Amino acid sequence: MKKRLNLFAAIFLILLLPACKKNRGEVTILYTNDVHCYIANTVKSADGKSLPGLSYGSIAALKDDLKSQGKEVALVDAGDHIQGTAYGAMDMGANIIRFMNAAKYDIATLGNHEFDYGMNRVFEIIEEADFPYVACNFLRLSDSTTVTDAYKILTFGKTKVAFIGIMTPETYTKSVPSYFMDEEHSKFIYKIGAGKDGQELYGMVQKTIDEAAKKADYIVAIGHLGDDPSAAPWTSTDVISHTHGLDAFIDAHSHSTVEHAVVKDALGQDVLLSQTGCYFAAIGCMTLSDNGITSKLITDYDSSDETIDAMIKDWAADVDKKLNKEIAISDVPLYINSADEKTKQRLVRSQETNLGDFITDAIYYYFNEVEQLRCDIAVINGGGVRIDLPVGPYSYNSIQKVLPFRNVICLMEITGQEMLDALEFGARKVGNGENGGFLQVAGIRYTIDTAVPDTIKTSEQGLWISPPGKYRVKNVEVYNKESASYEALDLTKTYTIGGINFMLRNLGDGFAMLANAKLVKDYVNEDYLVTAAYAKSFAKGRDETPHISTANSPLAAYKNYLIDYENPLGAGRITIK
Repeated sequence: MKKRLNLFAAIFLILLLPACKKNRGEVTILYTNDVHCYIANTVKSADGKSLPGLSYGSIAALKDDLKSQGKEVALVDAGDHIQGTAYGAMDMGANIIRFMNAAKYDIATLGNHEFDYGMNRVFEIIEEADFPYVACNFLRLSDSTTVTDAYKILTFGKTKVAFIGIMTPETYTKSVPSYFMDEEHSKFIYKIGAGKDGQELYGMVQKTIDEAAKKADYIVAIGHLGDDPSAAPWTSTDVISHTHGLDAFIDAHSHSTVEHAVVKDALGQDVLLSQTGCYFAAIGCMTLSDNGITSKLITDYDSSDETIDAMIKDWAADVDKKLNKEIAISDVPLYINSADEKTKQRLVRSQETNLGDFITDAIYYYFNEVEQLRCDIAVINGGGVRIDLPVGPYSYNSIQKVLPFRNVICLMEITGQEMLDALEFGARKVGNGENGGFLQVAGIRYTIDTAVPDTIKTSEQGLWISPPGKYRVKNVEVYNKESASYEALDLTKTYTIGGINFMLRNLGDGFAMLANAKLVKDYVNEDYLVTAAYAKSFAKGRDETPHISTANSPLAAYKNYLIDYENPLGAGRITIK
């Protein structure tokens, strides 16, 4: 009988909802997501000339133009705006927030990369912004209150629109887990609502929808969740299908281009889902009205706000002057993606690439040759390596675009068992999808057997808890400089490992098996500067400039060391079967 009553209640709600929302005024929502500090883009015209691309000046002008036509307009962002290039990293996002203020954003949610400068900086950013941040599942554990407002209602004439913010639970590991802990890193003091089955997240979102529905004509989610299957059960489609009452969902995080998709909610009602891609490739434009909800992506706009353009130009020129100094020329293209343009894949998150080799070699070289500290192994998380490097000149700026997060390099002591566990954790999704924590490596080689299932246990926050029943990582060997050979990993031996403190010290990407690693040296240098130092160490050509190739590398002198930059898939350090 109870099930039948619930069914009648659901049918009643479906019939009632459209009737309750008649005669709503039309509202236009402009939106961005995953801009990642790409503030000075250019695009190629038909005749090959470089022209200004979309920017905060463009979206400000578009908003003003629509308002001049008598339209009610909101401007929102779905996160990841203050980190990604030197234009954000140089001042920890201060100027990005200044540009967004000038463009008159109305509301935003927090992406995982808003946390890259630490929790204190998050709170500073919230204060610096003239617009509110919203997140319904970002809580203080002390009293279970939300850190920001869960939602905000904006009024457009007689029409009220509730914007609900939703953060990805992946923020724990895609940022730095220790940022969410107390000073001793002994316990979490902040929580991102998730649930391994997603139920906790769905419940928080539904509770917020129910509260907002009492006051608003439309309910729009601004979610930094994405549609990548590896993020299940926390994707935008997961949330939509397990809740009811949303009219639309502005998405982010997966960098997907979704102009207009329709997803059924828990009651079978249509919810519009859209995402602009990334890096200001498009501006989203959504229209809410009684005639329906539509969205489109705007990829070019002729007009731009001159004041904002001037602000951006001055800041970009200041940063570029510091970073555009040529330091080397590459004779080979270095890849994180597949070399075949027709089958473009982001390989660095699931297998070895020559750019992954190059960066880990840079860390390996820096400790062994510059710092004169023994470094047995070097690693970098594939998710932190962002773009390919073509043949041609390299500058500090071009290398920082590859490593935009300005992570600091450190050297740690770990056991062979901890190394095996770290490799296993990085390889857990190989064969079944991408993983930002996949390890590119130097000074080590191994095999990943994809026939062995992933049975690693993780916490609700995505941190390593315990090893698998059977390891898929096999035949691990570490390069020995003295013997000039690769030797079997000794699980009881202590090794030194170089990498970013995001992973090795702060549990980034969930590498909690390294929590007890012993620090040898931290704050050595930023990752892009370490990589630049390696590029500058290559043998010089006739032009007296270092030329990047396998033969020119200082590591080519290491007998039997695996190195092959001419191969897009690297030197064979990681074998996948």
